[in-house]
Amino acid sequence: MSLVAVLAEMPDLLERTISEHAPDHLGQCRECRDSSGVSAPWPCMMREMADEASDIRRGGLPGTYGGRHRPLRSVRV
Repeated sequence: MSLVAVLAEMPDLLERTISEHAPDHLGQCRECRDSSGVSAPWPCMMREMADEASDIRRGGLPGTYGGRHRPLRSVRV
């Protein structure tokens, strides 16, 4: 089971994750910082996982949410 699927089943944690991983005035994530204090660009990976979990809660299928960090897959013809 993926972290996204687990998060979709925990509405309180999902809401908190969405509210905490929001952009600051510079367009960086308020919550994600490395050890030197540099913020991650928003939307961060955690926010995208939370957005996908929200999509699942609204009836979307796991793995169908496309976000900025979603890897591109080659298409076989």
